[in-house]
Amino acid sequence: MCGGHHAAEGTLSRGIGLWTLLFVLGCSVYDPSLIDSSSAGVPDRPPGNTSSADDSASLVFALKDIFLRQSAEMATRIGIDLDAAVTTGRDDGTCKPRVVDGAVVGQAVVDGDKGIDNSLGASLLPSVGSALPCLEDNLALTQGRGTGTVILWVQGWNGMPNDASVTAMLTTATDGTSEDPSLVGFRGNDPVNLVYLSGGQSGEAPDPGWDNEDSWFLDPNDFGADASGEASLDLPKLQQVDGYVAFGRLVVPLIAGTEFRLIAGDGTVSSDGAMTVVVNGGVIMGDISYDRTSIDRGLFAGRFSIDKLGEATPRIGMCDINASVIESLFGQFADIQQSPDRDGIGAECDAFSLGVTFNGVAGQIAGLAESSRPQLEPCAAAESVEIDRCCPSSWLSGRTRVDTCNTAQKLTKAARFDALPGTVQIPVPAPDLF
Repeated sequence: MCGGHHAAEGTLSRGIGLWTLLFVLGCSVYDPSLIDSSSAGVPDRPPGNTSSADDSASLVFALKDIFLRQSAEMATRIGIDLDAAVTTGRDDGTCKPRVVDGAVVGQAVVDGDKGIDNSLGASLLPSVGSALPCLEDNLALTQGRGTGTVILWVQGWNGMPNDASVTAMLTTATDGTSEDPSLVGFRGNDPVNLVYLSGGQSGEAPDPGWDNEDSWFLDPNDFGADASGEASLDLPKLQQVDGYVAFGRLVVPLIAGTEFRLIAGDGTVSSDGAMTVVVNGGVIMGDISYDRTSIDRGLFAGRFSIDKLGEATPRIGMCDINASVIESLFGQFADIQQSPDRDGIGAECDAFSLGVTFNGVAGQIAGLAESSRPQLEPCAAAESVEIDRCCPSSWLSGRTRVDTCNTAQKLTKAARFDALPGTVQIPVPAPDLF
């Protein structure tokens, strides 16, 4: 068996030996029994003497398998207990149900297993999946092609299974490639897509191979400018400085305002959009593999305010679900306060709890891109946006390629799905939950 072998009081050397043993046995590095069984939380931070100011190991993970297609039942097992309470109905929540025009509209949002808070996964994500059947596929396609891939950059690690202090950053790659980064770059008339620097700069660089050899060029907007006025990798704008590693599991408490940015298309199809999840409080965590080639069983969890959700839905192509509709239709499922400091003080619920799973593959940072990718605005056009059905999820549900990919742009998109490496699975596979 994989579980039951960790002892919280074990020494660091015992932890290293155990990490090696579990890798050889093919088991998960992290043992969920380390968490207090009374609630769905995170492992405790290791003792301070496991960390040093000289720790310098760095890990770069490109995220994949970001799973949005949750059912209400699945959502009860995706997330953590964000508000340190197990809510069973209206009367024992850490915030009051919403009131509109004097009437209570808030529903009894019951927590999942061991207090897991994931109202968004239980209520809104199933609706999004029905309204936008290709959304998750399109997100996975752009991630897989390297255009807007989410990058988790961990620094200051001691390289051991336990480290009381690491820093981390969530950013996005403007582009990524499997090619030697010294051979590629950005041309003046296209500052966001990599090309070969020789041969007239017309040959497109290959997409990532997702084999631990990929190079990523990060979004310069996530970094501050140095004395020369140029964006610098040494000056991240939002760095999570309170992370740690416990028995191989990376745990990063999230600073308020942390963004999880996903791009759903490159703009060639009118419905292409983007999803930005801005959280106040929460955590990102996952198991670092023994050989450092992957991060597995990843989780992004936090508090997503009603206001931010109202801003996000038009960006993904849900043009009729604006802020007022969010307030009236989905606001009833708000189950938490957007500020952790306001839990339990009797304030009205004004945010949704959220849990999203992912995996990641190690790579390297090659530098900064010339520019950020332009923002996509699918709802900005005067005419209504056609629902995109040109994706593997639609094909597997009975619709044919001929019916769903009926324009030149959509045929190009279908070919891009076909060209992805086998390690990028679409539809995204259901997560392996604890």
